[in-house]
Amino acid sequence: MAELSIIAHPYAQALFNLAKQGKQEDAWLSRLSDLQQIVADPQFSELLNSPKIEDSQVISVINALLKDKASAEVTNLLTVLIENNRVSVLPEIYEVFRNLVLEDQKRGDAIIESAYAMSQAEKQDFEDLLSKKFGKKITATVVINPELLAGIKITINDKVIDGSVKGRINDLSTQLTK
Repeated sequence: MAELSIIAHPYAQALFNLAKQGKQEDAWLSRLSDLQQIVADPQFSELLNSPKIEDSQVISVINALLKDKASAEVTNLLTVLIENNRVSVLPEIYEVFRNLVLEDQKRGDAIIESAYAMSQAEKQDFEDLLSKKFGKKITATVVINPELLAGIKITINDKVIDGSVKGRINDLSTQLTK
């Protein structure tokens, strides 16, 4: 996974620079999202790996699937990726690009794991608190995880704030076994 991210980064950075110049970050997010979904499809994988199918045909199929989101820039991207056998890296390109856009717009995503359902007001309170703590607008997704027993666990990018009972029990267990 880390290797794919390293491969994806230059492509995502170049796309981000292109999108930023044209103020089309959201349009490119949408295009890349669609592209990575197409690539993830098992039927597309068969098509891509078929020796009978030419690269230009693969690009035509993708552009047809994209409909109005297909453009010369998308075709150029696909051509470069296909020529370099990097089409399978599109999901990672999307993730890196998305992170660049969120960082540039001072936004972020959080996953709040809770042992119990959380009201919209509680979720909003956590979003406000996290936005102040991280200095950017945080949008949270709440996931119910009964294994936590009680409390919450928050994940933002590579940062984890574990305030769950399960996390505390794991910490105690680690300390006792030292």
